[in-house]
Formats: sequence, structure tokens, C-alpha cells
Amino acid sequence: MKKKHWALALPLYFVGLLLAWLFSSWLAELATERLSQSLKNEAQEELLLAKSQLESALFRDVFLADSLATVFTIDPDEAFQNFESIAKQLMSKSTFVRNVGVAPDDIIRKNYPLAGNEKAIGLDLKSLVDQYPTVLKARELKDVFLAGPLELVQGGRAIIVRLPIFYDYPRSDNYWGVISVVIDYTRLMESAGLLSNQQYTIAIRGVNGSGRGGQIFEGGLDTFEQPDYQGLLIIPNGEWWIAATFNVALNDYQKSAIILGQLLLLLFYSGLFWGGFVLWKLYRTERFFANEDVLTNIKNRRFALSYLHSLLSKGRSSKFAVFVIDLNRFKYINDNYGHETGDELLRRVALSLAEVVRGGDVVARMGGDEFLIIANRLNESEAQKLAEKIKRYGESLPITVGDEQIYPSLSIGMAISGEDDGSAENLLQLADQRMYRDKTACASQPTELHQS
Repeated sequence: MKKKHWALALPLYFVGLLLAWLFSSWLAELATERLSQSLKNEAQEELLLAKSQLESALFRDVFLADSLATVFTIDPDEAFQNFESIAKQLMSKSTFVRNVGVAPDDIIRKNYPLAGNEKAIGLDLKSLVDQYPTVLKARELKDVFLAGPLELVQGGRAIIVRLPIFYDYPRSDNYWGVISVVIDYTRLMESAGLLSNQQYTIAIRGVNGSGRGGQIFEGGLDTFEQPDYQGLLIIPNGEWWIAATFNVALNDYQKSAIILGQLLLLLFYSGLFWGGFVLWKLYRTERFFANEDVLTNIKNRRFALSYLHSLLSKGRSSKFAVFVIDLNRFKYINDNYGHETGDELLRRVALSLAEVVRGGDVVARMGGDEFLIIANRLNESEAQKLAEKIKRYGESLPITVGDEQIYPSLSIGMAISGEDDGSAENLLQLADQRMYRDKTACASQPTELHQS
């Protein structure tokens, strides 16, 4: 490959490589963003599922607790006497209920199971500054109310379902006391999967069902400040507000796949560029051999005839001259000095002819020792001067063989467009006839082939 082609190809390749790298980086960033968004969507689906499971589990146990309250509403005193068997039945059906306490006049008199909850017996709920307002709230609502999450006197963290009991249901003006159903908060959350999922970090606020403006009881404030998700978590007669940030870092396999994609794109670009470059070079080479003479590196017969036909197709508006040039005694040089010397002489003549004409003129080797020059925009007198210049210059450049210098001898025949009937064949024939007359004249006046 020629150096000038490499000089052009390499800068273009590196500019293209830079653009390909920028494009691949954009694609990698887009793929990372899409994959991260997919992971976020997956994490959100997991979160919503866990949230739904938490709501279902909580409502199920609250519904069972409410059925206990219904029994007490029918006859509070009799139900109180049979509390242990009623509470035992509730516990057998519930999933997360830890214990049940009954407090006539808001003083805990019974607890089931008793083991582990002895400290609560006799406790006056009015003395619990943090908890008693939730008892009052249930009494005010005349319905179930969820307190907490909070720390129990007997230890542990729980949600307490407050169920107010009245003698005169449904008017509910004559207050009997309250049933407190303790739900194990930790087990409830673990079962839903809200606290153990590695795909997200949650925070929840709304102690005692106070919703978005309530106190945070799970997670930290920073999760609420920049959440990936936030929404309501419905509880009986209240609400919690949940926020989450998603932990969606790409794993090593995903990162490697994106990097590999970038490298493959750059490799594809390189293959495409250099493949195209090679095809272009092959095309250039094919064109070179199709239109250029391999020995002398000037145009060949095929190109010269095609060019001549294109000029003649323009009609009289195109004025030009053709010069048919033949080397004298070329066979003698080939036979006595060898074909390599003959080839060198042909190359020297081709070089001298190319140097003597103008840039827009055509110099071609027609075959053997015959050359053709097509010179544009010349009248007859200018063409004659050019013929003399061609002969003078072409015969002035020798080749050296050993201690000898061999000078070319040229016979030239010239024809001007318009001298014939307008065909390329007749124009060339006319110039060829004149060349042979010149050749005959040269043969009658032999000259030295060389000088020492």
C-alpha cells in the first residue's frame, strides 16, 4: 500500500475509533440505565408484594381479634369469666398474636397466655402515658384501633389492637373496658419480608396509625428525604407511610457483559473500516491494472482509446492533437542488450514523454515500443512545436548499460482532430502513416545508438 494511502487511512481510522468509542460508551450508559431501571422495577414489585402480604396478615389477625370483641359485646361479664377458653381459641387461629389481655375499667385483670406476661396483671392502663391515649382513641371511635409499634412492659416490640367493649352495643355509651390483642411486630415484618430483602431499604412512619406526618418507627429519615418509592400502607382505622430506596448495583457478570459489548462494537468498527479499506485498495489496484501499463506506469491502450472516443464524442468543439510515437531500432536493442535493457529504455521514454506534456494531456503505451500522446486544446502550429519538443526531449535522456549510454531514437506521427471523418480509427491511422514516413526517413539516416 502506498504511504499516502496509509497517511490518509490512519487519521480517519482513529477519528472513527474515537467516535465509535463515544457511541459505545453512550450505548453502555444506556444499557446500564435500562438494566438498573429493570432492577428497580423488580425491587419495587418485591416491595409491593411484601407490603401487600403485611397488610393481609395484619388485617387477618385484626379480624380474628374483632371476633373476640364481638363475643364480649354480647355479655361482657360472662365472656370475662370464660376469657381463657375464648382467648385460647383466638390464639389457635391467629398467626402473629402474641397474647391477649382483658382490662375491665382499663385495668388488666387477665392475660393469655399468662406465662411471660405476669408483669402486666394488675397494670392500670391510665398510668401508661404513652399508651393510654390509644385506649381513649378506641373508646372514642367505638371501634378497633391499632396502637404502636411500641415496647411492651413485659418486653418485646408489638402492635396492640385496642378493642373497646360496651354494655349497651350498638349505642355504646356504657363503657365496660378494653381488650388488648398483642401482635408480634418483629415476626409480622419478617414474615412479610420487608426487613430482610436485600433489594431495598425501607423506612416507615405513622405510629398509632397517624400516617405521613407521624413518628418514624422503622428505618431512618434519609430514606424519606430521597426515596425511590413511597406510598400508603393501610391498617385498620389508620395508615402508615412507607418509603424505600432500591439497592440495584449491577453485578460483576452484568458489568462484564456491558464491557464486552463495547469491545465487540469497537472490534466490529475496526473490522468494518479495515475491510472497507482493503476492498477500496483492491478496487484501486484493479482500476490501476485496467487503465495503466504495468511496465511503464503510464496509461495503457484501453484507457487511451476510451479517452480518445470521449473527446471525439464532443464534436468539433473539442480541438486536440494525437501523436503516435515509435522507438527506432528497438528490436536491435532487445536482441543485443537483452530484454531488461529494452524494458528500461521503454520506462525512460515513458518518463520523458510524461514530463514534456501538460498535466491535462494523456500519455499512453499502446503496446510494444509504441506510445500515444493526446494533447488537448492545440492548433496545428502548436502541435508541430510540441512534436519537435517531444522528439528533442525524448531523445536526450539515455540509459546506462555497463560503460555505455544508450539514447532513444523516436519516430513521431501527428494528426489534428478534424483532419479525418471524425472517427478515432481514421485519426490514429493518419497519425500512424505519418509516423511510418518519419521512421523511414530515420532508417535512411542511421544514427549512433550510444556514446561511451
